[in-house]
Amino acid sequence: MTLTKTEKTVGIALAMVLLLLTLSGSGYFFFTLKVNCIQWLAYNACSPSSLVYLGCFLAFLRTKNTFWLPLAFLPMYYFGTMGLFTFTWSGANIFAQLSHITMTLNLLWAGYILYRTAHYKAFAEGLLCSIGLFVPYIAFVMYYCRTHATEIANLLQMN
Repeated sequence: MTLTKTEKTVGIALAMVLLLLTLSGSGYFFFTLKVNCIQWLAYNACSPSSLVYLGCFLAFLRTKNTFWLPLAFLPMYYFGTMGLFTFTWSGANIFAQLSHITMTLNLLWAGYILYRTAHYKAFAEGLLCSIGLFVPYIAFVMYYCRTHATEIANLLQMN
């Protein structure tokens, strides 16, 4: 499976922007808010999701196996695309929304590649693995944030 020069360039550019936003967002949580790893996994779920996607993207570029592209679809969609509708579009959330837009653009690029190459079996296998791997993570994030709602509200100055 080969990508055109334009497809590869766009994919790499989107991945680089996602990496920079992920590192910046993670730095904010670790160094400014001083959260621990468990809090980071729950309160900044976009970053772990993006890191998984970036790892899968690199595996795809290296192996040319389209199975890797949809492997991070579920968390990227849940925390990225759906974040566009659950976060406000003001204040500090503007930065988060930039990350959500970039996550969504990466998903659209990967979906386009899967559609263009017509590797539907790899898409189905990757998506099924994504569901199996990330439904427990999503459940953890939802449970942790619900049981620590006051803490997250204070941390993010939402009250």
